[in-house]
Amino acid sequence: MAEPLKPPSHAWAATRELARSARAHGAWLVAGVETPHEEWMSLVWGSLFDRDHALRLLAGRPASAALALPEVMAAADRFDGLALEGKRRVRRLILRHEQRARMR
Repeated sequence: MAEPLKPPSHAWAATRELARSARAHGAWLVAGVETPHEEWMSLVWGSLFDRDHALRLLAGRPASAALALPEVMAAADRFDGLALEGKRRVRRLILRHEQRARMR
């Protein structure tokens, strides 16, 4: 039986780095939003990270936006650099997190 195909390790590393960044800053980025998972999906739904939407979210928190902006833009660059399957994996992770949050 053949082994399942695995994405290149750099893709997994980039996805892990995105997840780390989301855990560190994600709750703050979507704080006060009624549907945070939908906000996350809107950021990563297209082929490129929606920087304009991220900036609008940051604009709602001007006191801390300057601190978070470099991290958010770095995450956007990492997402944009992922291959299609890596981007799909990020979206699946968001959906899985939403399902787990609903179970709590």
